[in-house]
Amino acid sequence: MEEERQQSPLEGLSEEALKHVHQLDEPIPIELQASYFRLSAEMRRRGIQLSENEVQDAEQLLFDPVLSDDIKKMTLLRLAITGNITVFRIIERYLESAPDSMRPWALMAQLEARIGILSDLVDEKQLVITSGLGGHDGMMRFMAFLHTDKLQDFEHYQEELIEKELLYRIGKASGEVERLEMHNNYLLLTFLVPINYDLRNFFSSFIAECNQFGHFLSTTFIITNTQLLTPQGAQVALKKYAEENDLPATN
Repeated sequence: MEEERQQSPLEGLSEEALKHVHQLDEPIPIELQASYFRLSAEMRRRGIQLSENEVQDAEQLLFDPVLSDDIKKMTLLRLAITGNITVFRIIERYLESAPDSMRPWALMAQLEARIGILSDLVDEKQLVITSGLGGHDGMMRFMAFLHTDKLQDFEHYQEELIEKELLYRIGKASGEVERLEMHNNYLLLTFLVPINYDLRNFFSSFIAECNQFGHFLSTTFIITNTQLLTPQGAQVALKKYAEENDLPATN
């Protein structure tokens, strides 16, 4: 079995501790997250905090249609670090109309401002998960790639079995299937499961169950919470699998 899986830094945390774990709701590239939090840490070291008047000035800058994205990104950082209810509402309102080029940055600023507020309100350390795919409501988003064992096309009953089993098992785990893409001989799954859920055993058990009805699924699969899996990437993985197992290439 091959698998891409980052070991969770939260393993062993109690249910109570997990209540203070926060993450981004939407997928944002890890590189962009690293850039944001690096700048944020630098500003914090410099002790930047906006006064009430400076917050008002920053709000005007943020909603000025003429100013560049770079200026607005720095403005969002300063607001987020200030971290009070007023700046949180400003960022929240900005997100309602933020252009696509600014939305990821604004989401990170919103998360940072929220954590700042909670840190002042509760006597518990707040933790942040920076996965590339995000998550919400105590669940982390993952993508999975599975394919047939000989790269043969799925039969209709196999597609129905896969969909039924995934919906049942992920639902039983208190998770959610967001998207299931069935292709000729592989599938791409986007789903949410509780933080720290044992995905290794989940997919091994799922494949074993499906293979009781005709050994058609490969035990090689990919799980990731760092990047989007695409049909183009799937074709690359299928080509590699075919070469390693002396199978004819497929399209």
